Amino acid sequence: MVYIDWQLNLIANFCLLFAILQLKNYFIREFNPLKILIGIALALVFGYIGLFLDDIFILFFIGLLLLVYHHDMQKSISLVMASNIVLVFFCLATYTARIIFFVANNRWQLRLLEIYQEYFITASLLINLLYLVVFVLVAQRFRHSTAELWLQIEKYHLGKRVLTLTFSVLVSFLVILLISDLQAVTATIQASLILIFSILLIVAYYQLVFFVHTMAIQNEAREKLAYNKQLNEYLTSVQQQYTELRKFKHDFQNIMLAIKPLVDQSDSQELKDYYQDIVPDDEMSLVNKGNIAQVSAIDNDLIRGLLIQKFFIAKSKQIDFNLELTQAHYHFNVDIVVVRILGILIDNALEHVTKNREVTCAINQTEQTTEITIDNPLEKKLNLNEIFQSGYTTKQDHTGFGLSNVRKLISQTNNLFLDSKIVKGHLLMTLIIVGGE
Repeated sequence: MVYIDWQLNLIANFCLLFAILQLKNYFIREFNPLKILIGIALALVFGYIGLFLDDIFILFFIGLLLLVYHHDMQKSISLVMASNIVLVFFCLATYTARIIFFVANNRWQLRLLEIYQEYFITASLLINLLYLVVFVLVAQRFRHSTAELWLQIEKYHLGKRVLTLTFSVLVSFLVILLISDLQAVTATIQASLILIFSILLIVAYYQLVFFVHTMAIQNEAREKLAYNKQLNEYLTSVQQQYTELRKFKHDFQNIMLAIKPLVDQSDSQELKDYYQDIVPDDEMSLVNKGNIAQVSAIDNDLIRGLLIQKFFIAKSKQIDFNLELTQAHYHFNVDIVVVRILGILIDNALEHVTKNREVTCAINQTEQTTEITIDNPLEKKLNLNEIFQSGYTTKQDHTGFGLSNVRKLISQTNNLFLDSKIVKGHLLMTLIIVGGE
């Protein structure tokens, strides 16, 4: 065991605690003069306490800060992770400095470290600083991945589990150091234990990342199932409302046609005008004369419900939404991605028409390919190379993310393609589904 002067020991304790606090601030991006001053004060106070409590003062220091941060899970986890990393680096730096001193003097005696303890402590601290700088540089390259990992921890409420795991690792390491000092374990054995623990620490953090990602994937799958279920229930509801509306319009048309001769024979012009107001010719046959009634040829609830919904949205905006379905039957076996893309394309077309208020949706299906074309008139020039860029829009108060999202969704599949072209002043967006219906 090497006995170090209390002043040098205080400096070592101070540097250890200050490094923990600053690495914690790096993790949460909280660098400011006040935080640094508070860190200096805390490191001095607890560094002095450490002169009397040996390595257990570190646990006392971390525990007290965890009580202060108990409402902030990110700070708590960052503090414990920083403690684990700094402790390992301090131990490795100490043994690295020992080896350097022994090799430089060609003598493998602990007495040598006591004689030159000022240089030994200085070298240990400088080597530790080097380790930390290398760690920060490497960590900076994974900054984006670390941010995503933390978002997953927050989103799926995994903070307590992560904190428990990292704190258990910290306590285990401190117990190893404490027992080694109390039992006067040789430096070689202690170095071996620290090296083994360092490897286990890396494996533990790798398993932690794997655990968080696995939980995130499971939760995302559950959320997707719930979302799909809600969407299916909503579209089924829309389909039922549409069916009821068709029934009502059919009955209403029959009743109105039945009383039309009576109205024609009436001498009351007011009655005839009133009849004409409530039964305009185009409204009487809107659903039954082709157009939206053709959706009955589509056997997929999601696609059919989406087209019905967009039909009524277009009607509320006084836009003619026409369907061109030339086949007697259309079979779709698609997932929610196709519904999302089709919805964005139709919304984009509805938002672009102002003067010539007409949008057409044509579906053509073969044994191996389905093509869904959305056609809307253009009222000004459009650059097809720009419309898929994120944030691009020709409409006021719009984000311009719709078509960029379409391109992103299509890039994540291997059977969906999008063909865009301008023909005689019309923008034609064709979604191509390859590989069967």
